[in-house]
Amino acid sequence: MSLIDTLLQDARYWAHTDKDKAPESLAAHSQLCLRYYELYCRKKGLDSIVKRVIAHCGCDERETAVIYQFFVDAVYQHDVGKINPSYQRNVLKNPAFPATYDSRNHAALSAYIYLCEHLDAIDKPDRKKFSYFLFAFSYCIARHHGGLKDIGDFKDKLQDCLEKGSWYERELNLEKNSIFTADRGYDQLKKVVAGETAFYILNKLLFSVITACDYCATAEYMHGAAVDICTIDNLEELKQKYYSGKLYAGIRQYQRDPGIFAGAINEQRCRIFLEAEENLRRQPGACLYYLEAPTGSGKTNMSVNLFLTLLDQQRQLSNVFYIFPFNTLVEQTADVLAEYFAYGKEIAVVNSLTPIYVEPPAGGRLSAVGEEDEDCDYERAALNKIFNNYPIVVTSHVNFFNALFSTGKEPCFPLLKLCNSVVIIDEIQSYRNAIWRQIILFLLQYASLLNIKIIIMSATLPKLDLLLEEHRYAIADLITDPQLYYQNRFFRDRVELDFSLLAHKQLELAVLKAKVLEYKGQKVLVEFINKNTAREFFNMLCQEPDVYCVELTGDDNSCNRKKVIKEIKSRTSIIVVATQVIEAGVDIDMDVGFKDISLPDAEEQFLGRINRSCLRRGKAYFFNYDDAKKIYGNDERLNYPVSNPQIAELLQQKDFKAIYERILQDVKRVSDARTARNIHYTYVKCLELKYRQIEQEMRLISPTYQIFLAYDLLEGDLVISGRDVWQRYKELCQSKTMGYGRRKVELSQLAEQMSYFTYSVYSDAQQALGCDEEFGGYYYIENGEQFIEDGKFNRKAFMKQGKGLFL
Repeated sequence: MSLIDTLLQDARYWAHTDKDKAPESLAAHSQLCLRYYELYCRKKGLDSIVKRVIAHCGCDERETAVIYQFFVDAVYQHDVGKINPSYQRNVLKNPAFPATYDSRNHAALSAYIYLCEHLDAIDKPDRKKFSYFLFAFSYCIARHHGGLKDIGDFKDKLQDCLEKGSWYERELNLEKNSIFTADRGYDQLKKVVAGETAFYILNKLLFSVITACDYCATAEYMHGAAVDICTIDNLEELKQKYYSGKLYAGIRQYQRDPGIFAGAINEQRCRIFLEAEENLRRQPGACLYYLEAPTGSGKTNMSVNLFLTLLDQQRQLSNVFYIFPFNTLVEQTADVLAEYFAYGKEIAVVNSLTPIYVEPPAGGRLSAVGEEDEDCDYERAALNKIFNNYPIVVTSHVNFFNALFSTGKEPCFPLLKLCNSVVIIDEIQSYRNAIWRQIILFLLQYASLLNIKIIIMSATLPKLDLLLEEHRYAIADLITDPQLYYQNRFFRDRVELDFSLLAHKQLELAVLKAKVLEYKGQKVLVEFINKNTAREFFNMLCQEPDVYCVELTGDDNSCNRKKVIKEIKSRTSIIVVATQVIEAGVDIDMDVGFKDISLPDAEEQFLGRINRSCLRRGKAYFFNYDDAKKIYGNDERLNYPVSNPQIAELLQQKDFKAIYERILQDVKRVSDARTARNIHYTYVKCLELKYRQIEQEMRLISPTYQIFLAYDLLEGDLVISGRDVWQRYKELCQSKTMGYGRRKVELSQLAEQMSYFTYSVYSDAQQALGCDEEFGGYYYIENGEQFIEDGKFNRKAFMKQGKGLFL
């Protein structure tokens, strides 16, 4: 037996303790972790995927087999450092070991023992390549209780384990290895590891496997219930539920008799649906599919048919993920899917606002919030949320990018579920175009290596793969010629575009007001790109006696937003003053629109709110007021505003391909420059495992501070006290009697009410907020009423008092 095997089988060593049960031996925990890895292999095909990724790192069949064993050993041996007598005595209270003043750390020691023993078994010809994989794998072991950082100083951490006279040196007799002193840069490493991104993905995968298996095994010991890995095991049932729906039945009826929808918009929707399905079936080997179709063509319905077709064609695919940039889109899509599939059992929403699904007890219903139901498995419910452990997941782009790039433990868990899955990404153009090139590079690499079938869908779809040089990835267009549909009268002529107001270099608000009031008997939408301007214009309209108007901006809480949207839908005459929050994910149907110009695809998103039903003729005016550069920074799309007559004509013709050809050239040119945005540096960071730098580079949203304004909120006839909500939040977080699972569930049930009082503020320096209390990542302000005006956050008043922007 190896030294590690001997240590792991020694019955004296414990892994975990619990006051209500016998200690768990290190041997039992290690075996249980390995069993969870084997479960992932069986349910998600993880073993085949790991071997594929290793091979793409430039390894032949023999090398792949050896490195794969290193990978599995890392999962099994990640806790071997718990043999540390200081850890056994001081942390686990194990009486078999004497008190000691050595370090209580076990993760770094686990990494050291793993690395040294495996290096000792490698023959010299293989040492150069294998040592780097082992060094990287051992780092994942060392960080499995914290999070990944940049690997640069790891060898110094390992040397700390060699302190002269320590227990490790006396008992284990492990020697220094050349790996500690080797100074290898990118150029040297590139000779050893061929695929930079594949190497990064391999190690992200290992970190996710180690932490996930460790988490599941520990949860099983603590709570006594095994964790299952939820996949789609009832495909025929899902197909039957969807295929029996009216929409699908109507499309198949059209397929048999094309005349039934002649001259109606449903004819176009059916044609797009059937073409996308046919092109998907013809190209099953693609790793990425583009679905470009007009607003109102039924992309969500198409996507359901597409993922069911993929699952039927390729039975190794076992989960589905929907990815959206806005929570409103998450909610809308979940509502559509819930028409066919059972919520909680077959689909679930995973985001910051939706309560964790808890399966009701047999023959009963859930207790009210705050009341514990002993028959409910809160621990399992909490685990399902953390692991995205549902057959079909509807989630946010932040959750998705965390799985791919986060350095934290729990955010990485869903990466394992993404293996052998279908991923549907909506509105990808909303991501920062400064990282479009990196986004498509990673998406294609993850898709090809982890067998993820990605469908990117949008009405304004940039073909991001054009940013890469010649590549070997299989990419398919589900709509061969989108212009055939965009040029159809139902989509092209749905809204008449008027650019006459752009004759003014900066339109006066009084002139805009007069033009808007010409349509005051209809449903009118006015969109600004600046919140302060929107508020100023809203106040101007409120002075008119016979005008009913509402305001909708990012400073509205979700409660107020829902109320406003309900009001918009119920009225036949209303003026809505809004900011960019209206562009996507808000399901309203207006007659006339006015928009301050910004980005070409933002203009099209705005047009999607006008005559959405295609039952009449809408009209949209574009004007120029605020400087878009102050809002969107260095976005390359700003080079192509609709104030340019050529771009205006392309928008009129819905020719987004021609617009994006120009934009993508600019993005590529900037990326090719010798700056931090150069794609070369991304490859360097991947090979040198600069995890933190990659995470920061791929961050979609700038860091913000969360302030909690305590005030009384009126929701219908109900008054919600922000002070009571805050107190409840603190009680849940600080409870010493409530179980972990139940706490997580109740916090998720409180999340929506927390959001009513929570606002994001940006900061350039980390200075005191001047708040009354800081707790749980929130900055609490007791007298929140002073910053609330007409039910919404008065950001200007907040900034004036110096709370939020640090100068």
